Amino acid sequence: MMLYRRAANPLKLVMVPGHEWTSEFQGKIRDFGYSSHGNHNSMSLLRTAELYGGQDASMISSSITNQPQFLGDADRKYRELVRQLPSQACIEILIQTFFSDINWQYDPLDEESFREDLDRWGNISYSDLQGGFGRLTPGTIVFPALLFQVLAQALLFHPPHDDMINSLIIIADMTFHDLAAEYSDAGAELLAVLGKKDITLTTVQAGLLRASFLKSSGKVVEAWHALGATIRDAQEIGLHTGRIMAGYSPVGPSQDRQNISLVGHKIWVVLHIWDVHMAVVLGRPITTDLQIDRFARTIEDDERRRELFSHWQTETDLPRPFDIILAGFNVAYRYFKDIHQLEHNGATLQDYPTVERIHTAINMNSELLPSWCRLENPDTKFDRLPGCQWLPVARETLSSLIHLVLLALHRTYIFSVANSRTEAIKAGICILRAQERLFEQSQPHQCKVFNPVYASFDAIVLLAALCLVFPNEDHERRAECIHIVERGMQRLGIIGQSNSMAKSAHGVVCSLYRRLSHRLDIPENSEEDRASLSKPEWIPPNSDTGVYYGAPSELSFGAVLPPRPIHDLFYDHISSTTIPFMTTPNSLPFDPLTMSVTNSWNFEGAFSDASFWNLMNQPNN
Repeated sequence: MMLYRRAANPLKLVMVPGHEWTSEFQGKIRDFGYSSHGNHNSMSLLRTAELYGGQDASMISSSITNQPQFLGDADRKYRELVRQLPSQACIEILIQTFFSDINWQYDPLDEESFREDLDRWGNISYSDLQGGFGRLTPGTIVFPALLFQVLAQALLFHPPHDDMINSLIIIADMTFHDLAAEYSDAGAELLAVLGKKDITLTTVQAGLLRASFLKSSGKVVEAWHALGATIRDAQEIGLHTGRIMAGYSPVGPSQDRQNISLVGHKIWVVLHIWDVHMAVVLGRPITTDLQIDRFARTIEDDERRRELFSHWQTETDLPRPFDIILAGFNVAYRYFKDIHQLEHNGATLQDYPTVERIHTAINMNSELLPSWCRLENPDTKFDRLPGCQWLPVARETLSSLIHLVLLALHRTYIFSVANSRTEAIKAGICILRAQERLFEQSQPHQCKVFNPVYASFDAIVLLAALCLVFPNEDHERRAECIHIVERGMQRLGIIGQSNSMAKSAHGVVCSLYRRLSHRLDIPENSEEDRASLSKPEWIPPNSDTGVYYGAPSELSFGAVLPPRPIHDLFYDHISSTTIPFMTTPNSLPFDPLTMSVTNSWNFEGAFSDASFWNLMNQPNN
């Protein structure tokens, strides 16, 4: 009790430059569950005492610190899991795929550092592995968990039937995607075996890639939970402060800790963007905060700070993946938190000036984008240069995400404010155009990955809903809007041949389109147009389709909640009874204009009475 009375007015700890806690004391702090970088808990007094010689930190019972770090069962489980890693030759092939096709998406790994860690892992002897964790450093111990996630991601995008790695498939009918799931699960199991005692930057990187794998596999809810755990791990080692705390870095004394710190900065920015993005799209709480300018200033070296946080604005230097991420954040992603708050407030008309302010700010910020990533008519001078092969796809992804922010900004007002309906339609059209260009740049085997579905599904549903509910508005965009919805449906149908979630999304939009075509008297597509449904490499027709006739009356949607398509799909299990289940991956996607509908057009799911889907189920809608 005396300890707590003395702690009532604790001294604020001032770290002596270059002074680090002893690893033994850090272990004691972690055993009790306290943060090792907080100054407002009882354990911070022990830290102060150790730093200034006022008290011996050995007051903590030695019976705790002398316990073995890992039990024998964990050692055995660890060895069993790491033995699932493939041969070095296969690892090298998949690593090349990862760094050429995947790493740019979130830029979580530095290839040079990763390969150095891979070499160190490759030099681990059999006797060291059999001897248990005591012979391995924390950074080395966790590396296989990261390696498994890298291999899993690579297998999602690697061309099928590659003879160089086909030996990894040892069971009939097994695919690279099946093997990818096994590798990702093995990596997650390794992290579970290791626990939370010795978290490193590598732990966070593995967690981020695990969340990405789950999202790419269509397991959105699981991805959100994995992201939350990774954010906690990142906070545990101080990434949110801009500094990796002593004892948590996987680097050795000969390596550049500043470089590792810059990787930590990038990862925290990515984690925050993921957090606020999923919060808005899925209607989940926000758990992170980021003031980008303040966070950048935690890098004390001016040149390094400019190199990381201002390089995205340059016109002449080669762009880097993190530059695309920062460009998106500075233009639009920074407003996700405000949009989330608007939705929390109930999207009242009193808050609409905030919507107009954010919309204006995003438009102005877009003008500041460098020419190589402009949303319209970009300068493609870098696209074919070595190391920039990712740029064309990244540019379309950036455009899609910025317009998704605008769509999310106006979504909650689409049934109450005419201007928001107009802006939502414009944003939705831009998203689907970008998604179509992305689809044309994709290989057929990449359609199995769920990533292309998220933005498309949101935009298609919102556009179809607005055309249904307000058929007499925006006449000048109506034909374009319906045409681009039809093309988006075709893409979902093609992707749905090998992706179950895309198949569900396709069924929902087909049912919406059925209502739309009936309500607006849209003529059926020609046989030539319908034949394009079976060709993943189709080229959009030059002529507009989907011209509607007549002037149907508008529906009454004053008290209806706008659809949140991705949330509704994964949390409310929205589905349509119209589309039969496709039993084989080779079956063609259904054409909603010609298929025989014997069931009702109703939607099924756990939605509320005030939802858009419930009103669609009402007679005459």
